[in-house]
Amino acid sequence: MVSYDFSGRVAFVIGGTSGIGLATARGFAKAGASVVLAARGEEAGREARAALEAEGAKVLFLQTDVREESSVARAVEGAVKHFCRLDFAVNSAGSGGDMAPLEATNQEVWDSVMAINARGVWLAMRYEIPAMLASGGGAIVNLSSIYGLAGKPAHHAYVASKHAVVGMTRSVALEYATRGIRVNALCAGVTRTPAMRQAETFVPELVHQLVAQHPMARMATEEEIAGAVLWLCSEGAGYVTGAPLPVDGGFLAA
Repeated sequence: MVSYDFSGRVAFVIGGTSGIGLATARGFAKAGASVVLAARGEEAGREARAALEAEGAKVLFLQTDVREESSVARAVEGAVKHFCRLDFAVNSAGSGGDMAPLEATNQEVWDSVMAINARGVWLAMRYEIPAMLASGGGAIVNLSSIYGLAGKPAHHAYVASKHAVVGMTRSVALEYATRGIRVNALCAGVTRTPAMRQAETFVPELVHQLVAQHPMARMATEEEIAGAVLWLCSEGAGYVTGAPLPVDGGFLAA
């Protein structure tokens, strides 16, 4: 991973206790930032915090449910109270939903996926941005997906929610373009997260088919996706805002 210097900065990572979120939090910590892990699972939060602290990180865990406005508000308030500022936010909590043809879809699943993947990002930015403005500006990265820029049969809620993330990212980026806040979306291809490693065991053929759709013929590592997130937050991406950045092994070029 490229080396950055985020000393004196504070990064708030929703979904930061596992997968891409945890890899991103670790990247920020290695670059010298203080890190806030915000996620639902308290046990996973304690474990992630302990692991990062053992590596020398300054880290805080705040139990957060992105479906609940009061929970998101408390988390952002707690982050600022503890570290006195907010510079970066990564909104990576997500739900995959189900795989079903349209006539067999379940409205409860639709509502749940949209509440986490779309409304959760909207709520997060509502509270992150005022905190960043008070800190003098910052950068937000919203985790979308290749399916925020493409369709996929029988994944209606997931695809719709990830398209929503791209749309919100563009709109909010325009709103704050002259106020010191950059907002971008990262559209990741298939990534070897814990969920995908589990899928390799139980549905290996399905995973093989998914990987084969990527011209590089492999999954991304969590660290590769995290590296792109850190770049979007760095000065090197200082003229980048409102962009849905594909990190997808060529999937969208095919």
